[in-house]
Amino acid sequence: MSTEGSESVTRRGFMRAATGTAAAAGAAGTAAAQEEGGGGGGATKEVAVGPGGSLVYEPAEITIAPGTTVKWVWESDNHNIVVESQPDGANWQGTPGAPSKTYNTGYEYSHTFETLGTYEYFCQPHKTAGMVGTVVVQEGGAQTGGGGPAIPSSAKTLGIATTAALVFTLGLAYFFMKYGGDYGQIEE
Repeated sequence: MSTEGSESVTRRGFMRAATGTAAAAGAAGTAAAQEEGGGGGGATKEVAVGPGGSLVYEPAEITIAPGTTVKWVWESDNHNIVVESQPDGANWQGTPGAPSKTYNTGYEYSHTFETLGTYEYFCQPHKTAGMVGTVVVQEGGAQTGGGGPAIPSSAKTLGIATTAALVFTLGLAYFFMKYGGDYGQIEE
């Protein structure tokens, strides 16, 4: 078998290509995360409705800055949001429909809070079970209830994909370094 006229991949060439690919993937991941998180306007805070079938809002109380959007995501069935109290001049209505109208898993509801003050709400069918929540809107925000900065799920997915690509690349590099390469030998 002759290697004349064909290009072979050397270890050094392979490692250069792998390093360049890893650097490009890392740069793309950083740019994507900055693009998603760096837009103008207020932040978004997420509240789980009935996580794991429990009769709670998680977190039950959050403190946000004016202009922040709160998104409630239903993780179990037969829940709603009924506004119990809110500051003068606020326009929050809660989930659409009568207080008896409930929504099921997968439903999402959002509201952007502009007026400073305390907003109290509850789930109509489960108020007596303690399914109540509070949103406090104050200057500066003091974002509470989240336990750290929110990481968009697309950034998590991108991180996992990048890590998998790096592991695959390193696996190929190991394989070529151990079994492949240009040794100047011709096999017959």
